Amino acid sequence: MQQASLHPAYRADIDGLRAIAVLSVVVFHAFPSLLPGGFTGVDIFFIISGFLIGSILLKGLQAGQFSFADFYARRVRRIFPALAIVMACCVALGWFALFPDEYKMLGKHLFGGATFVSNFFLWEEVGYFDTTADTKPLLHLWSLAVEEQFYIIWPLALWLAFRRRWAPWKLALLVAALSFAVNVGGVHRYATATFYSPLSRMWELLMGALLAYMSVNRIGLLAGVRGADGDRLADFSGPRARNCAAVAGLLLLAAGLALAAPGKHFPGWWALLPTLGALLLIAAGPAALINRYLLGNKLVAWFGLISYPLYLWHWPILSFLHILEGPLLSRMMRATALAAAVALAWLTYYFVERPLRRPTHGARKVTVLALAIAALGAFGGWIYLQEGLPLRRSVVENAAQQQALIVVEDKHNAELCKQRYGFQTKFEYCLLDQPGKEPTVALIGDSHGYHIVAGLSRYYRGHGDNLWYLGTRVPFFGLGGDNDEYQQATPRMLESALNTPSVRTVILSTAAKLNNETPDGQAGVRAFRTTLSRFIDSGRKVIWVNDLPMLDFDPRTCIRRAGVPTSQTRNDCWVTRQAFDDATRLHHAAVAQVLKDFPQVQVLDTAAQLCDAQRCNVIIDGKMMYRDTHHLSYEGDLYVGERFGRALDAARSR
Repeated sequence: MQQASLHPAYRADIDGLRAIAVLSVVVFHAFPSLLPGGFTGVDIFFIISGFLIGSILLKGLQAGQFSFADFYARRVRRIFPALAIVMACCVALGWFALFPDEYKMLGKHLFGGATFVSNFFLWEEVGYFDTTADTKPLLHLWSLAVEEQFYIIWPLALWLAFRRRWAPWKLALLVAALSFAVNVGGVHRYATATFYSPLSRMWELLMGALLAYMSVNRIGLLAGVRGADGDRLADFSGPRARNCAAVAGLLLLAAGLALAAPGKHFPGWWALLPTLGALLLIAAGPAALINRYLLGNKLVAWFGLISYPLYLWHWPILSFLHILEGPLLSRMMRATALAAAVALAWLTYYFVERPLRRPTHGARKVTVLALAIAALGAFGGWIYLQEGLPLRRSVVENAAQQQALIVVEDKHNAELCKQRYGFQTKFEYCLLDQPGKEPTVALIGDSHGYHIVAGLSRYYRGHGDNLWYLGTRVPFFGLGGDNDEYQQATPRMLESALNTPSVRTVILSTAAKLNNETPDGQAGVRAFRTTLSRFIDSGRKVIWVNDLPMLDFDPRTCIRRAGVPTSQTRNDCWVTRQAFDDATRLHHAAVAQVLKDFPQVQVLDTAAQLCDAQRCNVIIDGKMMYRDTHHLSYEGDLYVGERFGRALDAARSR
């Protein structure tokens, strides 16, 4: 009976708050325009988790009954059942439905989910070789990883604090302040790292833990509000103050959901809206009118009960639909997906989670669950190492075309190149075709430079040259990059090419679109002109690459998924030449105007290699030219590179 008292009594209003959190995330993922700040539901979850788990930890430590083994056994019974079911279903569906490159990525994320390091994987993946978030069925496990990383460290820190007689609240406040400072200080310059790092997220969990400390120790700031278990949550003076706190909390949540849209440097200061809102609602207690009648409503609280499995299920369903049906899902399809997620969450909660949470045969359950997650993680790692198992019967039918979808990346060569030239960050990408030789040709660009590396390397190697690829964002001098780590690295890459005497030719390639109509476009034109001048004045031959046509459909829809009986392929695997010309008219006009002043610059036209007078083709001679909507496949790289070589030979002969 004593052990049971260590756990807070059930509060329906907290389940209601969970419901707001999960439904916000779910609606945002399915209908982002309806709730632009719906992703802040994750931050609400962090506050709730910090409060509830913090209460358990503090009560156990103060009563001298805390056990690491018991704590983590409870975490396993709470987290692993639904997680194992969802991951197993994803890997099973992926076996039949996914192409090798997709299955390889799923395997990596399966391993990351099982070992609770998904956030680090996603942090690392952001960049040139990243695929769209919609095609990563286990992407949402990043938040679970952050939470579990916190619960690996925080119980030990609290235990040490009690052993050394430190004030736990001082420790929590200090670490929370440092974490918040990392968050605010890094969100502009290191946006991706700040979003995924536990160092910039743990303040949210610690705010919940600080509220738990006030609750457990009956420390009042405002007088007399007690939780359902009798603990005083804060020092509110009466019902009016409690209701005011709840109203303020709800308004802050609403402000976060409405205002904290993607692109607004999140978490940063914006994260205070959902976190403070959640804190006020929890602190107001179950007697506050909003908590009693809105959050405590049976239907709302029911969604809170199934919030964890609903969070786990909703994203894989939407993601697999994006993979199988393309990026433009109908409203009906998305609504049906959410209904299916709710149904699966209900089944998972009542028939998987609840039975496995019961303490009977606890040690056996924990062992089986831990082995299941470990096995899934190991299988995911094997899938990744085996390149997505390309010999599965469900995918071999179109193996050659599927192989073209894989990004070919020489990581060892890239690392040697970075060491040779002193590049230190992941935002400085470098590749030498022949590492033992000095570079003679520098290809500088974003991912639209990388996707022509193979073909041009082959051409230049055959002519006694050595291609050096320098990865940047927009390869121009003079463009600001305050919020873009790759653009910040660009000057270093450009200067490296400029200051390397062996480089005689510079090739510039980028997805950026220039124009003379907007301030940003005009700034790009000026930077383009400056860049050409600096390289030409240094005596280099300069080549400009006109970009390829962008697709308005996923080229994977041109390949039948043999493991999916209903799989169909597009009949129109092309974009019209007219559509491409219309979309790039302003850009090409701006480029042409600049190049009039630099007649010595040679132009290589990617579109001319893929398009005829009517169409720009995705498949040529039975080979996939694209790997996604705006990158050449490896086959496309070689195809375009061969034709670029002919143009370069023709220029040499003149």
